[in-house]
Amino acid sequence: MDEKIKNEEPKVLLTQGEDGKLKAVSGMNENGTLKTVDPTKQNSDKFFEINSNGNPLENFMQKFSGQYEHPSHIGLYAVAASAVDKISAFLDKIIQVNPDDKVLDPYKVKPEGEAQEQAQGKYQPLDLNKVDWKDAEKLGISADDLRDTLKAMAYGHKSPGLVDIKTEIDGKELTVKARLSLEQQPDGSIKIQTHPKQEQPDFDKPFMGVKFTDEDIKQFQQTGNGGRVFDLEPVPGGEKVPSLVSLDKLTNRFEAMAVADINIPQTLKNAPLSEEQQGKLKAGEGVLVEGMDKKVKPGEEPSKIDRIIQYNAANRNFDFRFTPEQREQHRQERATKQEQGGEDKPLKARKVGDIWIRPIQGGVELSREQFKNLCDGKPIWVEGMQKPQPKQQEGAQQVEATDKKGQKYNAWVWPDPEKGHVRHTSKHPDQVRAIEAKQAAKEGQNVKPSEGHKTQVAVNNDGKTNETTKHAQGKGEPLKSGQTNPTAKQDEKKKDQEQKQSPATPKKGKSKGVGGL
Repeated sequence: MDEKIKNEEPKVLLTQGEDGKLKAVSGMNENGTLKTVDPTKQNSDKFFEINSNGNPLENFMQKFSGQYEHPSHIGLYAVAASAVDKISAFLDKIIQVNPDDKVLDPYKVKPEGEAQEQAQGKYQPLDLNKVDWKDAEKLGISADDLRDTLKAMAYGHKSPGLVDIKTEIDGKELTVKARLSLEQQPDGSIKIQTHPKQEQPDFDKPFMGVKFTDEDIKQFQQTGNGGRVFDLEPVPGGEKVPSLVSLDKLTNRFEAMAVADINIPQTLKNAPLSEEQQGKLKAGEGVLVEGMDKKVKPGEEPSKIDRIIQYNAANRNFDFRFTPEQREQHRQERATKQEQGGEDKPLKARKVGDIWIRPIQGGVELSREQFKNLCDGKPIWVEGMQKPQPKQQEGAQQVEATDKKGQKYNAWVWPDPEKGHVRHTSKHPDQVRAIEAKQAAKEGQNVKPSEGHKTQVAVNNDGKTNETTKHAQGKGEPLKSGQTNPTAKQDEKKKDQEQKQSPATPKKGKSKGVGGL
């Protein structure tokens, strides 16, 4: 019942007006010219509605054809009345670009008064009249939102970019980004399918019964394609289907296409493909194809290109990649163009590691080559620099000062990672580093003790004593850190030593006296 209603839904005729935009046919004048109005909801009561299979359309076209010698040149398009305002905006854009676009075929009306019958092959566009827009509105999208993407979707492709859609998770309404595609249902209607974006590809989770190997993962990361045939199980435990698998780089999700459904042409951009090349492409491999026509811009001469070609199951099309040699050449050419194109642009400070490299040193603006060398960590010789004067009080004019002798100076300018800034030195950095290394070694050998440790060092290192420390040194006891006076124990040892030495002195003196007699 529903299908019959859909088939018998009245149509509205659209035609191109004098301003180049689509108009809805509202009737016909006596002279056979068409009456038209803008295809908007406000004018819906003025539309000339007909049944695409009924006599009114046939009678209308016969009368219309009698007024024109070549009526087929006057474009008429039959659009479902319920979707005329949505579809007309889409068709209007295509017609202005290319009136012969195949995506228009399902809407064209033959001069005999019949809607165009189009065999639905693999690459035939879908009839957008049959899109279930009420179901699409639940996702928060409309035909106007998809005006720029419906053409690709009509040919079975996903939307070229991500679209914001509404979804419900755990009872909460959220807005997520997704790619969209059209899928024809058994009843003939077309539903919009969503392919939500995820943050990262899930390489650990099996895809249709297949666990990706390390080599598979490497292929996906490098090219976006698996590079081989996978025996997938679309239905768990069901029949295995040889398929190619690619990674949708916009959604980070895997997409598959059965090998049996892949059509490899005999020529690609006018370059013939050998049977071996065709076989490898169908097996998911990358193949070098030489002598293809390059897409030229207006004013350019036709030329040929060589590229690595690989089938992309996510895009249902071929990927064109540079060879490693072409990629390196392209990188060098791009770097050269950037350098040449940037010659007129002022240099900007650049942070290299933890050091800011500025294009002006000592008031001198560096050349591009000097600045590049400095950013690469190489020393440069700069002449005519001046030392900036210390900041003056607020409001005072700030000027650049010369050195102490009133002259500008020349110096080596180089980034010093150890000090964390750019240095200006009269000697080459290698000489400066050597001198600083010697100084550091010398200072390490001649470390001066602090004021509080002078006594300790003098006693322990140099063997010097004073009245309060000589007893400790005499016993071989080192002073502790920062010590200048003897401890109680050291003082007690001093008294014991004096008592032992006291009687020995007379004996020594008496001995001398006796000996003198």
